Amino acid sequence: MTTFDPAAGHVAVRDYAAAALSRIVGHDLAVWATVDPTTVMTTSCRLYGADRDPVFEGEVLASEYADDREVLRYTDLADGALVGTVHDATGGDPARSRRHREVLAPRGFTDHLRLVLHDGRTAWGVVDLLRAGGVFTGTEVAAASQLGRPAALALRVAMTHARARGDDDAVVAAHDVEGSGLVLCGSDGTVSEVSPEARVLLEGAELPAAVTALIAARRGAGHAGPISAPTPSGRWLTFAPTDLGTMTAVVVDPIRPSRLADVVARARGLSAREQDVLAELARGRPNKQIARRLGLSEWTVQDHVKAVLAKFGASGRGELQAALFSGHYAPLHG
Repeated sequence: MTTFDPAAGHVAVRDYAAAALSRIVGHDLAVWATVDPTTVMTTSCRLYGADRDPVFEGEVLASEYADDREVLRYTDLADGALVGTVHDATGGDPARSRRHREVLAPRGFTDHLRLVLHDGRTAWGVVDLLRAGGVFTGTEVAAASQLGRPAALALRVAMTHARARGDDDAVVAAHDVEGSGLVLCGSDGTVSEVSPEARVLLEGAELPAAVTALIAARRGAGHAGPISAPTPSGRWLTFAPTDLGTMTAVVVDPIRPSRLADVVARARGLSAREQDVLAELARGRPNKQIARRLGLSEWTVQDHVKAVLAKFGASGRGELQAALFSGHYAPLHG
């Protein structure tokens, strides 16, 4: 069974998982990307088999967000099968896919496998395998699918625990800067300027796929909400697009409490109802009040409280609130 070391970070997890998958499913190019767990929008990409190509990346993402009838969209896969090939999804006629017809086939690819890395509740990454010559078999699709959940669990831990910095539990915001960071892009998605504040927040790393994804979504659907992603060191940022005449700006900020709460809950594997209960516990409300506010019985609330405490490894409410503040929200006050 394939094992991963989340403590090495989300980049290392992808490197290891990509090597493992290449040994069991042959392909000519692989793309391993992290996604915003709330929106399933791509936040950072790594290519295996070729150098990173921003033009290619932009064209693929444009097809992702421009046409909601496109096959194998990440959001559709995340809500359903989690894995599929363009050959099977189009009944053996890949040209029915705009992505394949306009972007992949001209580059010589004949089939395209997509896999969502899903932990059972939330997507944390996606994988694209491209093959030039032939199609992926059912056996290969099944083999790729088997890697999805363990890779997702490793990514979840790697993306939400910055152990390399010595933090015990670190779904945390980036250090604040004076004002927001700004990435200016032309109408074609080309980056024209990156502000000093953005460079500080990005820790000097290259621009993440989150910027490309937002620009592509803005150009395709005409709107796109903010998405969140960790830096290489594990500090979380929020990226939000805004129109500036003929240009689009992506505003980069440390993640804010409202979005941080969602990431924290997903990282712990909380159900939707457990997230509701956590929000009430964080406010210090007793079971009777929580039951009244959520329309549940006190017995049901008690069961949810026990589950939440167990998932946070807390022995009681006070310990839970202390863990929430010191581990996640205190960095927002720095």
